[in-house]
Parts: sequence; structure tokens; C-alpha cells
Amino acid sequence: MRNMPMGRYLSMLHLLFFSLFFIQILPLNSQEKFRRSPPLPEPVPELSLPLVATHTLTNGLGMAVVRRQDKPFVSMRLIILTGESSSPDDLPGLATVCARMITKGSMNLRAEEIEEQIESIGGSFSVEIHPDYTEYVFSFLEDYMEDAVRLLGEILLRPTFPRVEIGNVQRSLFYDLAIQNSDPEFIARRLMYQVLLESHPYNKIIFDQGKIKNISRKDIVSFYTQYYRPNNAKIILIGDLNLEMASRMVSRYMSPWQKREIEPASVPLLGPRKKRKICFVDLPHAKDATIYLGNIIFPITSQDYFPFTVFNQIIGGTTNSRLFMQLRESKAYAYYAFSEMRFFRSCGIFFMRAKVLPHFSHDAIQEILAQIDNLRNFPIPSQEIEQAKSYLIGNFPLNMETYDDLSDKLAEIQAFDLGRDHWERYYANIIQINSEAVSQLAQKYSLHTPVIVVVGNIEIMEYIKKFVPVGVYTPDGKLRYELTK
Repeated sequence: MRNMPMGRYLSMLHLLFFSLFFIQILPLNSQEKFRRSPPLPEPVPELSLPLVATHTLTNGLGMAVVRRQDKPFVSMRLIILTGESSSPDDLPGLATVCARMITKGSMNLRAEEIEEQIESIGGSFSVEIHPDYTEYVFSFLEDYMEDAVRLLGEILLRPTFPRVEIGNVQRSLFYDLAIQNSDPEFIARRLMYQVLLESHPYNKIIFDQGKIKNISRKDIVSFYTQYYRPNNAKIILIGDLNLEMASRMVSRYMSPWQKREIEPASVPLLGPRKKRKICFVDLPHAKDATIYLGNIIFPITSQDYFPFTVFNQIIGGTTNSRLFMQLRESKAYAYYAFSEMRFFRSCGIFFMRAKVLPHFSHDAIQEILAQIDNLRNFPIPSQEIEQAKSYLIGNFPLNMETYDDLSDKLAEIQAFDLGRDHWERYYANIIQINSEAVSQLAQKYSLHTPVIVVVGNIEIMEYIKKFVPVGVYTPDGKLRYELTK
């Protein structure tokens, strides 16, 4: 500005002053209108789900193959369409023990030899047991594709279930449960499930050491013989391979697997609790209060799945959601507060969880219930709806970037017969959700009558006894007594 003429300089100052003055005197209602109007949504990114090629072998084994060339390894996931809910009523945990025994010895390989072969092909092997199905997750370097399929065929078709290994698996489960019984999150979640799933086949996912020790080799063999059949299984492969090559290789090692008629599992639908229930677990070493509130909702196949996904995002999906902002940022009650959904074939469970300072236990529960009531009784601002939708749409592709995540989604599609459209139309299903749909959903389900579980030391009882009656439980889920007025 050193060489700028004084007249021009004064003109610029005048223009700047006029502009600032004009901005200041804009009508307040125009500014408020601007604040209340959500920004225009960004263009929806194109959803490009990978092509899934499918085939069924002559013995009934279903196959799904996804070709991806970006990694030097293959993900193979075998799904047995039977889970813990199919364990006998008097032997909960049988499906879990059977699943873990598959890698513990075959006709040609001992347990340690199986482990060595998995390591030699750069692989990892794990098992996941759900109420409705069981998954074997096998990842390995792509150069060892045939070795991996041969090994899977060996351990799956010719297990021997050595008695010594049964004892090892039982002890391993004992140890896992003992460790988990000191974890407040695990204790709270398990007791919530126990109360919600009472007298339902899904309740068998909650078993203790006493039940597992009663499982014999005869029980395991019987369960395996009944349910481990190719016409009750599906295999998913992701890697640099095509359907023709994969089918030929899988058929070579899996064709001896003989199919057998299997009676379809009959798991009744489960409805929500209509009455609130308060449970307390005395955990002496706990410094804080861990709170879980949950109730039964619909299965994943319901048309309510997508609007409820938006609802979950609004109330507790992230650190920007209502629970976190209110309980942590505004009230300073909690270290964290989130909500989640879990789905089975016959129902789902929606729950909220928080870790709070002990003397805020009662206030935190009241605030969580108030947030539910707010969503049930008051319109949700359109901006909040759009922000939730934007997050879900932007985050969805990220949930399928890795082989494991993509394989997990495909397993869900296969296990629950969702069909490709369930995820292909994810964007369209989310975009059409509006404030009215979410509010109606919040009113439709009994979210204000949850099972409430509080885990902490006995001093917390002083703060939550206002909720009487309160059931007092041991860490392993046994009712000790009920506190009443």
C-alpha cells in the first residue's frame, strides 16, 4: 500500500467499513434462518460393492468368491449354519466346545502338527461362535491356496476329538471365563443378555464352567455328526482367484464330505420386555460404575433396520451423538457413553453403555432414559438427521475395506439369507429416512423399559437404591437377593 494513491486508499477503507456495517445490520431473523438450515448434502459417493460369484457343489456346499488383487493373501471363511442356540438345553456350550475341537486333531494330523502347518503357510486360524451360526476364519498367503484348502478339508472332514484335547479345551474355556468374570464390561453385557434372553434358545450363549465340564466326547461327536454337513455350510473366499479355479480346488478336497438331511433350526421370535428391571453386580475391585441398558428389538431382516440405524447413530453411535455429548461433555457424569445394536436371526438387541463416576450412577441412568424419551416425544431436528445419514453413508465403504471386514459382511449375508440388495441399496435405504420415520420408530419399540445393569463396588448401591426393587447378582450372574422398600 506504500505506492497506493491516497484517494484510492480512502475509497477502499470506506468500502470495507460499509461492508462490515452492512453485515452487522442484517436482520436477526435472516441469521437465525441460516443457522437453522442444514447445509446442502454433499453428493452421495458411488457405492461399488465387489462382484460376488456364487456356486453350489454337488454335495450341497455353497460357495461365494470375491476377486480382489490388492493383497498377497487369501481370506477363507467357512460358515456352519448352526450356532450355540442348537446346543441341547442341558448342555449349553456344546456348540462352542465342538467348534474349538475341530483343530485339535484329525486322522492324519495331531493338534500341534495342524498349528505348524497353519504357521508354515503364513496363516492365521480362528473360530467365532454365534447363536445362529459358527465361523472358521482362515487367512493365508495366496501362493499356499491349495495347501490351505487341503488342510481345511483334513481337519473338517476327519476330526478325531481326542479326549486329552477335550480336557485342554475345557480348561481353556474355564480360564477365559475366569478372566472375563473380572471385567465389568463383560459382566454387565452378559447379565443383560441373560435377563433379556431368559428361557429362549439364545440364552445358551451364556454358559459357565459347571456346564462345560459335563460335556463328553460322545456329546461332541453327536453334535458334529448332526450339524457339520456340506448342505449346512457355506464357504467364502476373497483374494486373487476366480470362481472356476476356487470351485475346482474346493471340490477336490471337500467332495468326500457327505450331505445329510438336517432339520431346520426352529428359533422362536422374541419380543421386548414391557417392564423395567434393575440389576446390580457387586464387584469389589471396580473403581467406577459400568452401566448397560438394553431391550429386545427386531431381527436384521426387518424393514425397521435402516431407520433404526439412523436412530442409533443419533443417540449414541459416535462421540458427537447425544449420549456422549450429554453425559460426558455437558454433565461430566461419564468417561464415555455409546449405543450399539446386535442382531440374530430371530431378534436384535439394542443397548446403551456408559462408564460413570460412582456418585453419578443414578443421575447418569436418569439422563440416558431422558434422552430416549426426548427422541420418542419431540421432533428430531432435520440437521441432526442429515448429519447422522451423512456419517453412515461416508463410513459404510470404510467398513468393507479390509478382507476381514468384507468377509464378515458376506458371512452375515450368507448366514441370514439377506440377499445382495440388503447392502447394494444401503445408500438408498439410508437417504430416504426422515425425522418422522425415526421418531415413529423410537415410539414403536419399548426402549424406555430396558433391563438396566450396574456393575461396581457395593457403595454404588447407595445411589441406585432409588430404583427399587433392585436385584443383586454375583459376577457370574446368580441372583443373591432383591432389595425392596
